[in-house]
Amino acid sequence: MSNWYPQQILQEPGVRMSATERQTILSKFPPPDENNQIYADAIFEGGGVRGVAFLGALRCCSDLGIRWRKLAGTSAGAITAAVLATDLSIDDLEELLGQLDYNIFLTQKNSPLILNGDPADDLQSPAWTLLFLTISRQMGEYSSQPFRQWLEATLAKGHLHTFADVKQLVKDRELKVVISNLSRGEMLVIPDDLHRRESADSDALYEELQLKSAEDFSVAEAVRLSMSIPLFFEPGKLGNDLIVDGGILSNFPLWIYDRQSGSTPVAPRWFTFGFRLVDTGIENQMKINSPVSMLSAMFTTMMKARDRYHQREMDKGRVINIDVTEAGVTTTDFHLDAASKANLYRLGYLYTKRFFLSSNFSWEKHLKARGFGE
Repeated sequence: MSNWYPQQILQEPGVRMSATERQTILSKFPPPDENNQIYADAIFEGGGVRGVAFLGALRCCSDLGIRWRKLAGTSAGAITAAVLATDLSIDDLEELLGQLDYNIFLTQKNSPLILNGDPADDLQSPAWTLLFLTISRQMGEYSSQPFRQWLEATLAKGHLHTFADVKQLVKDRELKVVISNLSRGEMLVIPDDLHRRESADSDALYEELQLKSAEDFSVAEAVRLSMSIPLFFEPGKLGNDLIVDGGILSNFPLWIYDRQSGSTPVAPRWFTFGFRLVDTGIENQMKINSPVSMLSAMFTTMMKARDRYHQREMDKGRVINIDVTEAGVTTTDFHLDAASKANLYRLGYLYTKRFFLSSNFSWEKHLKARGFGE
């Protein structure tokens, strides 16, 4: 697969922000700190390989000089949050992801009895997928081990191994990853909820995984659990519990850093941006005319409805919607070519820049929307 070159995309007319646009945007941010630094928190939605668009969005934010503090995400969003928590630069990330052939994640099929064609269509044909998995007695088409090995090596280049490393790399930085526990029927936020299991379960889990605390848990493993797309990748395990894609219960956890301690709300010091992928083509295709299509629609609704409700209540002018419809890429399109990568990256940059330049975006309006200020 041919590589793509982000710098060429940024040199296209009308893509990269001008000096005047940058000055206009920065005037809408809260004042920088004593070291002239601008900070923000970031939440990333899941979306499979379409998450390449987040890289363009992050380049736009880097052009503004934004430095990241609290990070969180689900599935592909968890991948983005994790690599952003390393000490790798945006140039490093573009090089690593630009050279990545996503097909390496599909090198271990769980059974020769699983007969499928283009992985891009697998989730659109759940009946066939279920049939082959039933015949092969498997719970997922592919092993997620190749992905975990790649991510572990990538994070190691940025000196990130466990959640304890996050704050070692950058003071006051946090990283949270959302997963779905099928065995217990609950959503978990890693590493926080490793503390909150029943004490006996927690002690047994720590002993089994050779952990002294929740912060010793592997970031690569947490992300692998979060991106275990049901039926596509085999479920992961946390102790004896089966774990699948966090997107089942919260694909866009915009709420994750809004919880307040105590009864008195505390005004935020900087923005929390939510980066969300929009695909109107897929959303408009939910035509229900058979039990199979109803199953597919139920699955889609389960992943999206809760977060859409919370977004309406909690948007507060901080959600950056990146419309990737024209890219024509599905969640599991692992045969992603260079042209598709380039298009996703371009869309990520342009929609992020457009958000910042919007007349509805400003720190004052954001504070007012959240109940602070005049």
